[in-house]
Amino acid sequence: MITRREILGMAGGAALFSALPRVARASGAQVHTGPAFGSTWRLVLADSGDAGQARARLEAVVARIDALMSPYRTDSELTRFNTDGQSNVSMETGIVIRASLALAKDSQGAFDPTLGPLGRRYGFGPAAISPARPAGRYRDVRLTGSVLETACQGLSLDLCGIAKGYALDEIVRTLDGQDFLVELGGEVAARGRHPSGRPWLAGIERPGTDVLQRIVKMDGRALATSGEAAQSYIVGGRRYAHVMDPNTWTPVNNGVASVSVLAATGLIADGLATAAMVMGPEAVRPLLAAHDASALFLMHRGLDLEEVDINGFIAGGRA
Repeated sequence: MITRREILGMAGGAALFSALPRVARASGAQVHTGPAFGSTWRLVLADSGDAGQARARLEAVVARIDALMSPYRTDSELTRFNTDGQSNVSMETGIVIRASLALAKDSQGAFDPTLGPLGRRYGFGPAAISPARPAGRYRDVRLTGSVLETACQGLSLDLCGIAKGYALDEIVRTLDGQDFLVELGGEVAARGRHPSGRPWLAGIERPGTDVLQRIVKMDGRALATSGEAAQSYIVGGRRYAHVMDPNTWTPVNNGVASVSVLAATGLIADGLATAAMVMGPEAVRPLLAAHDASALFLMHRGLDLEEVDINGFIAGGRA
């Protein structure tokens, strides 16, 4: 195992989390942070980059996606649909919805953007989505051109399990040409090289600790992690996490502590991480292979955690 203290000595290594600013300063990079989607963003730039312009571009992407797809805002396109059952949506919202519905179909509902009401029953998600609304009905959502509609009264959409990945892709696109690493609410992408000349590195934590389980070389893919520790609570000795299992209609309780996914885009990595959390390491193999993605599961084994590598995730990492 690798602690945060140890990673600071790795020749300019760049872990995420609290170690990142210290590492970046030591290596001559610039670090910028800010709020995003109820979490934070963190941007590490090589000194040659235009920091002011890069920050402005990143913040513009965050603001734009939030205004379009936030289920917490009363004025977003998504909220209009959740209120009226029909809405005209922008091209970007349409891209994310189509990807959500395709992944819902491919995962047989393990990823389902209509499960918001189920999460509300356990205290997760936006209060604007009532727990009494129908859930598990992604097949009842229709997007024709720019018209989003449903015949299922009260059906709602929550894109929080995939929109952040799309925002990450848009940040990467708008910063193209610079050397940077960006973390958006725990999801990571990078382009170019670290100031030392080596690839950018990202760290995966053991859930609930400050120990880094793995260090991942960012080689143009996006990294997304879903786990039980980030949003959860314990009652009667059982942990209730924010990811819902459509098979049991309860929070996931299948032995998965966390799963990290590497995929070509943040959009796909984000959605696959949620689906993989529900499906588990064996069932999700064909879905990951179909998207040319790899995953690292951390599975509960008594008081310890066991790694399960799917499609060569560890090959580029370091234990």
